[in-house]
Amino acid sequence: MKRSALIAVVAAVGAVILGVRLLGAAANGADPTVIVHSRPVYPLATGGILHSARLLAPPIIDGKLSDWPAAESVGLDRYSAYTFVGRIDDTTDLSSLIRSGWDEQSVYFAIQVTDDVVIGADSTDVWRDDGVELGLDGLNDDYPWGSDDHQYTIVVDGRLADRGTATSDITAAIFEYEGGYDIEVSIPMSKLRSGSPVSGTMMGFTIGIHDDDDGDSWDAYLIWQGPNTSGSPEQFGELWFTERPEDRIIALEARLIELERKLEELLTVLEEFQPVEPSQ
Repeated sequence: MKRSALIAVVAAVGAVILGVRLLGAAANGADPTVIVHSRPVYPLATGGILHSARLLAPPIIDGKLSDWPAAESVGLDRYSAYTFVGRIDDTTDLSSLIRSGWDEQSVYFAIQVTDDVVIGADSTDVWRDDGVELGLDGLNDDYPWGSDDHQYTIVVDGRLADRGTATSDITAAIFEYEGGYDIEVSIPMSKLRSGSPVSGTMMGFTIGIHDDDDGDSWDAYLIWQGPNTSGSPEQFGELWFTERPEDRIIALEARLIELERKLEELLTVLEEFQPVEPSQ
C-alpha cells in the first residue's frame, strides 16, 4: 500500500475516533473536549441474581482488587446464606463480598473474604481448608453434568480444582492479609459456553466458602444459593451479564485509539524508507 493511502487511512480513523468521542461526550452530557465516564455503582445483589459488569479492560489477576470498578456485590454471611453448616461466631469469623465482571474472552470474580483464622495446605482434599467454591452452569440449563458445568475450588494456599481434581483451566491469585484474604479469578468463556456472550446472557451461579479454624477439616461452610455448589444447578442463583450503553461507546473508542496507535507506528516505520525512482 502506498504511503499516501496509509495517510488517508489514518486520517479516516482519526475522523471516526473524533466522531466516537463526540458521541460519547454527548451521551454523557459533557463538553466534547473533556470526556468523563462515571463508574457504575450497584447495591448489594438481591433476589438470587448477581449482575456481572462489562469490563472495558481485563483486570490484572494478582489478588489485589484496586483495579476493579464499583459493582454490585453478593454479601455472604451466616445470615444471608441459603446453606449454613457448622459454627460461625460473627462476620469477622467468616463473611464475604463477591463481585463479577466479563468481556468476550472471560468471566472474572473478585472475592473478599473476612476470616479471622486463615489455614491452607493443611489437608489433601481441597474442600477441607479455607477457600471458595464457584458453582457454574454455563448454559443455565439446570443440568449438572455437562461440559459447561463446573465446581471450581480456589484454596487460600493457591491450589485450584474442578470438582475436586486439580486443574489449570482457570487463573487465580490470592492476596492474604490480617483478618482475611482476597481472591481474583479469571475463567475462560470457552469453558462455559460457545461463542461470545452479550449483555443479557445468564448463567447459573453460586458460591460456597469453607472456614477451617483449627486444621484437619473445615469447621463451617456457607453457600449463597442452593444446598451445594456441584450437583443442584436448578437451585443456583443467576449470573446476569450487563452492559451500560455508554460502556459500548467507551469500548469502541478504546479499540479505535489502539488502531490509530498501530497505524501511526506503521507510518513511523515507513518514513524511514526513501521512495525508489523507477529505472529508465
